[in-house]
Amino acid sequence: MTKLALRHWVLLTTLMPTLVVSLGLASYFSWVRHQDLAADLTQQAENIAAPLAIASEHALLQNSRQDLKRLLDASHRKNPALVKSIAIFNADHELLVTTNYHKDFNLLKFPLFSAIPAQPQLDLTDDYLVMRYPIIPESVAAVAEPLPLGYVAVQLSRDKNRLRQQSALLGTLLLVVLALGFAVYASLKLVKRISNPVRQMNEVIRQLCQGHYRQQLLPGYLGELELLRHNINNLASALKQHDDEVQQSIEQATSDLQQSLEQLEMQNIELDLARKRALEDNRSKSDFLAKMSHELRTPLNAVIGFTRQLLKTNLTANQQDYLTTIQKSANSLLSLVNDVLDYAKLEEGRMPINPEPFSLRDLLNDATELLAANAFDKQLELVLFVENNCPDDLVADPVRINQILTNLAGNAIKFTEQGSVLIRVSGRALADDQWQLKFAIHDTGIGISEEQQKQLFDGFSQGDQHIGKRYGGTGLGLVISQRLVHAMGGRIGFDSRPGEGSVFWFTLQCKRHPLSIAEPLPLTELKQKNLLYFEPQQNSREAMLAQLEHWGLQVTSCSNMTQLSQTLSLQPHFDLILLGRAISLTQVNQVIELLQQLRQHSDHIYMLVNTLSPNLREVLQASGASAVLAKPSHYRKLATTLAQPYLQHNEHSPASEKPKARLRVLSVDDNEANLKLINALLSEMVEQVDSATNGAEAWQKASQMHYDVIFMDINMPVMDGIQACQRIQQSSLNEATPIIAVTAHALDGERERLLDLGFCEFLTKPLDEKLLLYTLRECCPEFQGSQSLEPEHQLPHSKQLDWTLALQRAGGKLDLAKEMLWMLVQSLPDAQQAIGQAMDQNDSQALLQHIHKLHGASCYTGLPVLKQLTELLETQLKKGKSILELEPELFELQDRLSALLQDATHWPELV
Repeated sequence: MTKLALRHWVLLTTLMPTLVVSLGLASYFSWVRHQDLAADLTQQAENIAAPLAIASEHALLQNSRQDLKRLLDASHRKNPALVKSIAIFNADHELLVTTNYHKDFNLLKFPLFSAIPAQPQLDLTDDYLVMRYPIIPESVAAVAEPLPLGYVAVQLSRDKNRLRQQSALLGTLLLVVLALGFAVYASLKLVKRISNPVRQMNEVIRQLCQGHYRQQLLPGYLGELELLRHNINNLASALKQHDDEVQQSIEQATSDLQQSLEQLEMQNIELDLARKRALEDNRSKSDFLAKMSHELRTPLNAVIGFTRQLLKTNLTANQQDYLTTIQKSANSLLSLVNDVLDYAKLEEGRMPINPEPFSLRDLLNDATELLAANAFDKQLELVLFVENNCPDDLVADPVRINQILTNLAGNAIKFTEQGSVLIRVSGRALADDQWQLKFAIHDTGIGISEEQQKQLFDGFSQGDQHIGKRYGGTGLGLVISQRLVHAMGGRIGFDSRPGEGSVFWFTLQCKRHPLSIAEPLPLTELKQKNLLYFEPQQNSREAMLAQLEHWGLQVTSCSNMTQLSQTLSLQPHFDLILLGRAISLTQVNQVIELLQQLRQHSDHIYMLVNTLSPNLREVLQASGASAVLAKPSHYRKLATTLAQPYLQHNEHSPASEKPKARLRVLSVDDNEANLKLINALLSEMVEQVDSATNGAEAWQKASQMHYDVIFMDINMPVMDGIQACQRIQQSSLNEATPIIAVTAHALDGERERLLDLGFCEFLTKPLDEKLLLYTLRECCPEFQGSQSLEPEHQLPHSKQLDWTLALQRAGGKLDLAKEMLWMLVQSLPDAQQAIGQAMDQNDSQALLQHIHKLHGASCYTGLPVLKQLTELLETQLKKGKSILELEPELFELQDRLSALLQDATHWPELV
């Protein structure tokens, strides 16, 4: 909207009313004058016609045209400028006499054969006025309807009348213009008397805003403007006085502030000292965490390492199960150590997430197995229910997922005294091979009040001190779980009511992995086998039924002894019987009797029990059970156990030991158990292993003997690993020998720090045998040349194929590496055709999908060049590059795929 100035408003409010009133009055008076002139002309016509009508009666009766002529001429001469013509017509409309005959003469008479009206008639045209006046004889005036003798027609010109009308209109317009001119003059004067003072006031106010108070407004303004001027001057005086007071206050405040700054400076010095003390305390805390991590990892290294060594020996099924449980428990303890380190990272705002391919069901079952012991101690029903539509091969951080699940499920078991704990996992497919997983942990525990729910995810808080004392713990796991879920882009929450239990849930978005990660199950042997399943507990029964039916078994389910008896009477024999029971010491005899009865109906009876007691399991096996597994059973153990009777066993002679690399290795560690473990692991890979218990001894041996690789612990007495590494690299026979750091420190930045100090690689305790093998291959070329997992003639050969990398991606499993490579080779013809078709159709989206699938497959098959090329193409396509711009790389990709297919024709051993 346009904003009008004050002067414009004054002009508008003065001129508009004047203009409207002037035009209104001018229009009215002009109209009145016009009507008066028209009436005057009509009156003049009647004044001429009426006397003529009376005077011409006698002449008309005498039919004296000369008298009529003289009468008309006399009337015409009296008004020559006004009268155009005068005529007298008889009753038959015949002209008797006229003063002027012209071309428009027919306008004067009535139409032929029309009756002459008794009253005068007036007709108007653009230029003339015609008055027809009837001639009525006086002798018949008393008759009701006298017959006229004729009529007088007077034709008057309207020119003079129109001129007088226009003159009147012009005069009116002149008056309007004069009125407007006067109004404009008055308005401009008024504007000048208003706008100038307003402008001066505005300038004074602007000066006041800038802090200039000396300028004053002089008197002489109109009305209220004079009052406004007076108030503005008063305002200026008040502002000047206030400014002086403020200035004095500022000076006083400046003086006070100077004193405060001196005090703040002293406080800053104290705060700086406090900050340095806090940093020192934080460094001490970090050192403490690192020391604690080292001290805990050192014995765990021996426990986990020797457990792995024992698992390689010939063991009974129970021994292998016990050792596996020990290994998982040690790993669980190791995860607790990691929790403490994770909380320290949380405080520093760091939360490492490392996505990698993993098997979802292996992860869930492993975590549930570790939780089972606590559930058994409280006689709780622990159930794992993974919906069948959930994919198994995913890419995410399995360690963090296991950490979250263990924390939430562990809390559910801790706060549940009776009932069940159900872990339910469901999945929903998204776009681009993405899946959203939802993990829900249902319990029948004590529940959480509304007040406790508000502070549930606060660190070191369990909402109720009484509950914390009763159940133990600090609530740290919930804080870590929440941060981990958010770091992985998911959500976490819970629903709970006091006394009714709780449901803790979290969601994660994972990517579907194109290749199978988990070891295959022996499901072929279980297809269409008849299995009788007895389970009184509903949640366990539903979860197990879904899994067994998914495996292809023909399952008959029973929930009580009555149903079991009826089923056995209808079908007396089953291939397999799976018996699930929650056993207590008082129920052992009943279970033994049930086993003996079922022995008549199947040769293979398996039990699922809620105990880890080896004695009880041996008693049950001795009473007729083919195998006894803990509830919930690990799906891999269950499948292997059920398929055991149908697996074909071929006697194989013991495999000959793999050839060792002809290398001399030095291992250095001050812990006897750790030193023994690393020597045991290295003895399986190399021919000679020497050891030292501190850095000084290692430096002495390195000065006397050349080694191919040195494994060096960091924290040691006498001389630590860092000093020993620097001494060896400066003056010894092993200046170029790769030195690998072995430490229990797991803080961020430790690896980079050690590599900068001269170490070749970094290994953390507890040692992983596969990582140890890969490290030897990477740091020692002699080991790579002398060590091979399979005879070289059995491996496919191609210039694009890196078998070392392929074996790393397959976890050292040659069969799996060959299988993944052959799956890729089989898909190449279709991939080539699809890529070529997408290029021909210029379909970037379709091309991106095919390249993405090929990239995912090449990541795990030891084809580094193909992986880099597909990764480059996928990245460029996602950035919006056109197919035309990527033609060179696409043609190179086609060439490499063709070359790989050509090489694959010479790989019959993969078929």
